[in-house]
Amino acid sequence: MSMLWSHPDQTLKNHLSGVLDVALSCVESRSFSGWNPDRLKDLTAVAAVFHDFAKATSYFQSYILSEEKKKTRLRTHSALSAVVSYYVGKHVLEGNGENPFPASFFLFMAVRRHHGNIQNLMSEINAFRDQDEILLKQAKAIDYDGWNQVMEELLPRLPRRVADLLPFDEPRIRSWILDFQHERRRLRKWVRKRYERDDFRKVTDYFQYSVLYSILLDADKNQAALREHIRLGRREIDPSIVDRFKSEQSWPSSGLNQLREQAYQEVAGNVDCAEGRLFSIQLPTGMGKTLVALNAALKLREKRKRETGTPPRILYALPFLSVIDQNHRVFEQVLSTGRNPVDHSLMIKHHSLMAPEYRHPEEEDFVYDSDAAQMLLEGWNSEIVCTTFVQLFQSLLNNRNRTLRRFHRFSHAILLIDEVQSIPVKYWSLMREMLLEISEGMNSDVILLTATEPKIFEPSDPITSLCERRRYFESLHRITIHPRLSEKQTLEEMVESIPIRKDQTHLFIMNTISSAKELYSLLTERIQEPVGFLSTHLPPKERLRRIQDIKAGDYRWVVSTQLVEAGVDIDFDVVYRDLAPLDSINQSAGRCNRNGNRSGQLHVVHLWNGTTPYGSYIYEPVKLDVTRSLLQDYDAVSEPMLLPLIDSYFEKTKQVSNRSESDRILKGVQSLYFAGEESPDRRPVNQFRLIEEDQQKMDVFIELDDEAAGVWAEFERIVEMEHSLDRYRQFSTIKKRFREYVISIPTQVDHRPPLVHGIGYVGQATLNDYYDCQTGFIPQGVTSIW
Repeated sequence: MSMLWSHPDQTLKNHLSGVLDVALSCVESRSFSGWNPDRLKDLTAVAAVFHDFAKATSYFQSYILSEEKKKTRLRTHSALSAVVSYYVGKHVLEGNGENPFPASFFLFMAVRRHHGNIQNLMSEINAFRDQDEILLKQAKAIDYDGWNQVMEELLPRLPRRVADLLPFDEPRIRSWILDFQHERRRLRKWVRKRYERDDFRKVTDYFQYSVLYSILLDADKNQAALREHIRLGRREIDPSIVDRFKSEQSWPSSGLNQLREQAYQEVAGNVDCAEGRLFSIQLPTGMGKTLVALNAALKLREKRKRETGTPPRILYALPFLSVIDQNHRVFEQVLSTGRNPVDHSLMIKHHSLMAPEYRHPEEEDFVYDSDAAQMLLEGWNSEIVCTTFVQLFQSLLNNRNRTLRRFHRFSHAILLIDEVQSIPVKYWSLMREMLLEISEGMNSDVILLTATEPKIFEPSDPITSLCERRRYFESLHRITIHPRLSEKQTLEEMVESIPIRKDQTHLFIMNTISSAKELYSLLTERIQEPVGFLSTHLPPKERLRRIQDIKAGDYRWVVSTQLVEAGVDIDFDVVYRDLAPLDSINQSAGRCNRNGNRSGQLHVVHLWNGTTPYGSYIYEPVKLDVTRSLLQDYDAVSEPMLLPLIDSYFEKTKQVSNRSESDRILKGVQSLYFAGEESPDRRPVNQFRLIEEDQQKMDVFIELDDEAAGVWAEFERIVEMEHSLDRYRQFSTIKKRFREYVISIPTQVDHRPPLVHGIGYVGQATLNDYYDCQTGFIPQGVTSIW
């Protein structure tokens, strides 16, 4: 008997033992949709050990120990391991007197795709029609003595009935392979009978399968990347740490701060005694929801820990990258009040621009390499995870191996969904089903945070408000909204009508970049002082610098797109907002007299270019129509009047919105249709996109300064590396700095920069040809709407 290897530097026994440890720790003290805890534990153990059964072939052993790494079909291991896992799981379930379907089939699917993305069920079953010859050759090439030795050492941690199958030998495996020819027909019939019925309306199977797949993936990837540096323990967080942080601040005792404190205490008191798993915190903009929400989540975390013995992780999601960075800094300041270091095991920030970096207090002398750090970040291995809507919802609705590996994190968690109104209306009914299943089936808490709560849920749904929202809306008199919607205006007409006052600051929020640039030009001609400008035509680094300048008071006049609406902490006396949906208008109001120190004025104007309203380029007509119908009869709307208007807006929007997109994706979820062709009534899950782009985009690197030139030079050095894995690892170390100089533009612009290494490139030598130092990239031939 020779030693069996899983990786060039790790034995198969050590790998499987490590995967088993991690996988079983994932199941401990948590509930998962559709799963009996003992059954899930048994099948998780089977998956952890048998997912690499076929690595015991001489074909794989020769491959993994050779320097050439020549790839052949016979060295693959997922297919045979899936068949073996299926029969082992079926034997365990039948021995317990249980019907093996669908659990054994989910086990088969999870192992089959633990190195790939999930395909549709029929494709996976049918793929085995031509594999019998290869599977039989692999069965013959298994080192059974070596495998049985591994099994003897792992057997005490496996389901009791696995011992009935020892010793494994070629006749047993061969019989399973041949029997699977007949089992395929049974599986196809079962899939058609269960999932192709029009009346099958459950999402539980989707959750049940995704959980098993996720646990196997996460355990396998973590063990392979981290080995002995895996940390299965959890970190403590003082549930009163936000209280301590607030006690150390010297905030003025203003009326608004007193109202903020009242909301903070009310939510904290209610969360401790509230029943159920689904909550909402609806407070006006500028009421300190960030601290209110963190405090509520930590108090709820302690409550769940008392009930189960295990503290839930906190998953905090926001729609925009800039807001995540801002709120992450607030969380970090709060957590720094405690005695424990704020490292990555306590809190991480995970989005598309993150560089792979991970620190752990027990590993002070150990530096995680980029692969290990990436594995920990993408696996949400932290007590508090700050992430984007895209990352959160694509982890919930996807077929990709890389994102679904964290699906099990939706169990025994606290989901804080901030700015929940940013979820597109077309997905409301889909999100209702998914969030209800998370709260009810996965024993997780969902807290919706917003100033304008959308009508995602039905009146009969068990959602609990953690504050008396009406009290706070009616107590505020910071702004007055002036709808000016009876006639459309051009930009020139609006500028001519604006009174120029030296004692007021002005913010203009436009619907398109093109209109924002045109307004910027008109204003600079009319007023004799600097005008600030913000849009995504400016690289992220330059946008952040300008926001800091605006907050410092360097500009009394600022033109922006809607990127300032959510979470950008700037404050103006007067705001002009091009007609937008009412929830966006309310967000804009949060940039006006934010702290209630004066009288703020928000003017809603209906702007067009002479032929087309700018709002129609980016918003659904139904939202604009509902907003206009609600506001057009008012000369002025005070802040206390906003709440009933917002409720009416969402109610009417829900009534007239098309549910077909939600229903089609939901049908894909219910039928486990992860990938494939779409039909009139069903879309595959992998086609879900939270944000649909109307225009095809290309990335452009703007060499804005000497630092950008240095980053580009590093990028060019990395591109020339011989091996793709080395390129990937090296680029991940500069990714965040690189993306600070990247913008996206429509691919059909006439004035398109040259492609260099697959990305648009504007070097310092050609900067003036493509880039305006005030308004950013210079497009030609398109209407810039993003």
